[in-house]
Amino acid sequence: MELGIRNRTALVCAASSGIGRAIARSLVSEGVRIAICSRDKKNLRTTQEALEAESGSEIVSVVADLSVKSDIDRLVETVQAQLGSIEILVNNVGGPAPGGLMELSEEQWYEGLQLSLMSVVRLTKAVLPRMKEQKWGRIVAIASNTAKEPREELLLSSTIRASVAAFNKAISAKVLSDNILIHTVSPGPIATERVLQLTKDVAVTKNITFEEAQQYLVDELPMGRMGKPEEVADLVTYLVSQRSSFMAGNFISIDGGQLKGW
Repeated sequence: MELGIRNRTALVCAASSGIGRAIARSLVSEGVRIAICSRDKKNLRTTQEALEAESGSEIVSVVADLSVKSDIDRLVETVQAQLGSIEILVNNVGGPAPGGLMELSEEQWYEGLQLSLMSVVRLTKAVLPRMKEQKWGRIVAIASNTAKEPREELLLSSTIRASVAAFNKAISAKVLSDNILIHTVSPGPIATERVLQLTKDVAVTKNITFEEAQQYLVDELPMGRMGKPEEVADLVTYLVSQRSSFMAGNFISIDGGQLKGW
């Protein structure tokens, strides 16, 4: 199936591992010109080299801390200078610190908001002017099922991911006339390094073993397994393609049936 995004330019954030890396790989396979970013210089370089070896294409990589506004400004300027206008933006960052109300510090709240919410606001605001000029753009934010079914032990994620979904929904209708489509993708438990750490945190919080924490997470899933990063990447690639041109402003779960609501 031809997706109609060959030679488009995309920025995929937090792409040195996990879901971000899988999305970058999927887009590259469709002929998209890719820029990737991460705070992790070593893993970012490894990912860049792997994608270039697989695709034969040049990948732009930028070390950036998305919780810092000046880093975001530098990131966007660098990508635009090397690849031109950013036509596809994948807003993706690592999750904020776990914990409940009494465990989380003021500093953790501030850091979580800067990284997981303000990065989305700043990046979206930075790329929209050129998307409007070109009358074409795609923006997808990676959130979490905690946006719809909050969990007290993941209070920061529950609060901030819901804010990201609301932000995307609020601005989506305003840019439709410019052929800019915005979505929020909500993964359930996906087998990534982040979920491995989350499993360890759940074990500590609930005072259970790591194996029991793994089973606790899987037991919530009707499919009986965690998802794969590539499954999320396939969904995102479809959403930024021409094949989804009548979809806009959606909150889409990819969670093995985890969400109980509809």
